[in-house]
Amino acid sequence: MKILVVFLTLFAAGGWAFFGPDVPGIFRAAQIVPNVIPVAPQRQLEVIYERLNRVSLGEELTPSAVRNPPVVVKCLLCGISLRGFYTLVLIDPDAPSRDNPFEANFLHFMAVNIPGHRFTHALHQGETVAEYMGAIPGQNTGHHRYIFLLYRQRGGQTLFDEPRIPSNNTSLRRNFALDNFVARYSLDLAAGNFFQAAYDSSVNALSAQFVDSDRK
Repeated sequence: MKILVVFLTLFAAGGWAFFGPDVPGIFRAAQIVPNVIPVAPQRQLEVIYERLNRVSLGEELTPSAVRNPPVVVKCLLCGISLRGFYTLVLIDPDAPSRDNPFEANFLHFMAVNIPGHRFTHALHQGETVAEYMGAIPGQNTGHHRYIFLLYRQRGGQTLFDEPRIPSNNTSLRRNFALDNFVARYSLDLAAGNFFQAAYDSSVNALSAQFVDSDRK
């Protein structure tokens, strides 16, 4: 499943023009805006997994391709402040299915207080709140959207009063209230990206590791 990428002209600081994807338009076409977040990101977050599996604004990746954390997460044109701090989240708004998402948002990853000067490979920097969990779309539940969102912490380095979630826990990931979280910690959306995934046999092996789930 792919989403048509529409191109438009964008202007970077200094007046240089380049062609890039219409990130807000693609987020709206995928019904991420306004159903998941109220306003679309203006910039595309670059996310690359092993074997050069690149997240590309709604194109499909297999669960096996995203089982391990990305090897690169960066955004060259997001106005990253070297002195700023950032929060990165990965959510599935289609859990357990897009037709009946009663577990949305399912939190697959969260890192906070990522320092701007060390933003490349963001998954290895900052404080991990929710350890990375790969895509686990259930059998016969169709395609799920997996959304990366990068937020600028308006107040700089912040104390996040959130439970720490290990990789084999699912119960603390369900029904993550993104809007409340963003408001509570004064976060500004800086960039985003997403991919889609449907069930394959690798989901069974990942689900078998969970200690608290009926998805085993």
